[in-house]
Amino acid sequence: MRTALARIVAAVAVTCLSTVGCADDSFRDTEPAAGAPTSDFYTADGETLPGARGSVIRTRSLPDAVPGARTELILYRSIDAHGATVAVSGTVSVPPGTPPVGGWPLISFAPGTNGVADVCAPSRADGASPTRDELARWVAAGYAVARTDYQGLGTPGGHGYLIGETEQRAVADIVVAAREFNRDIGARWVAMGHSQGGHAALFAASASGGWAPAVDLLGAVALAPASHLAEQVRMAKWAVSNPLGSVGTGGLAVYLPMLVRGAQTVTELDPARFLTERAVSMLPLADTDCAAALSESGKWGGLSVKDVLERDGDLSGLLRVLDDNDPSGLSFTEPVLVLQGRDDHTVPLKSTDAMVAQQQMRGQAVDYRKYDGVDHSEIISASFTDALGWVDTRFGITR
Repeated sequence: MRTALARIVAAVAVTCLSTVGCADDSFRDTEPAAGAPTSDFYTADGETLPGARGSVIRTRSLPDAVPGARTELILYRSIDAHGATVAVSGTVSVPPGTPPVGGWPLISFAPGTNGVADVCAPSRADGASPTRDELARWVAAGYAVARTDYQGLGTPGGHGYLIGETEQRAVADIVVAAREFNRDIGARWVAMGHSQGGHAALFAASASGGWAPAVDLLGAVALAPASHLAEQVRMAKWAVSNPLGSVGTGGLAVYLPMLVRGAQTVTELDPARFLTERAVSMLPLADTDCAAALSESGKWGGLSVKDVLERDGDLSGLLRVLDDNDPSGLSFTEPVLVLQGRDDHTVPLKSTDAMVAQQQMRGQAVDYRKYDGVDHSEIISASFTDALGWVDTRFGITR
């Protein structure tokens, strides 16, 4: 079993390097989100920032943000990786009408990769998953939906891209904040997320029962969750030192600037120790451009791993952060549903296979479902019926 699992994990990196995929087929051009306010909303000063995690700093109505819903933009408090109070933004959408007994059941839906620059925050720029229509589908099914922007995305400070602990704090704290300003929202919730958000949902399932004890986490749904990034980076470094022929352009290179910026929120990391001079000079693009722009051929999307990684570079610091934040070793106290498209070239099927195999081998309650002919961006709509049925069961809802 362990030998077979090791072979699967090794195949993950090879798959990523040998296909045109691994470039995100869900990256969309960004544009200002419907009704998004100016950047002033997203900043809390020394007088307004202090307070308990999960408490509200301010809200603002966004009447056109999600079809068929009453939506509020919210700024709330969370705790960063260094123990400091930070402001985090997000949206909370509620169905119209009278809530059921106990309040609206709540989904905290963590978004997919849209970039690490403030302008890429889902509440500020459309482009991240879930889309407005995908949120509306859950609202129409009778769920309130909170969508965090994550720490440092839209708000001051660095964004901990794929840093599991700060992701799960943002996902859980928005649940507490949503109930503070809208008492029609119930205390029971499910974590859900796509891609980066799937990674966040898994960390929420592992930690949020202890992080947010005032609300009742019932389970988590992870759609094409990111995993095994360290293995992919290790294989990329091997390919640089031992040329395999064509390793393609784009792919993993597009994610490296975001991974570097994420790692820098939790550790001192000098990119010049492992990136080429060309890559170091392009790293500031991550601070201004969203993922779709970064993936353009004239930017990071036009680079192969050989253009990015120094042959003799020291990747140990980055790899340590990626290993520490891989969801494969997580333990869950609540049930988890993992949904994966078989034609996904962004989060390869073999990567998720390996992650789930590692979790199930340790006795974790993980329900794993795969979908033929479904790629990375299609998994949300393709799996909706299954996800809805699973979430309904968690809440005891019968249709």
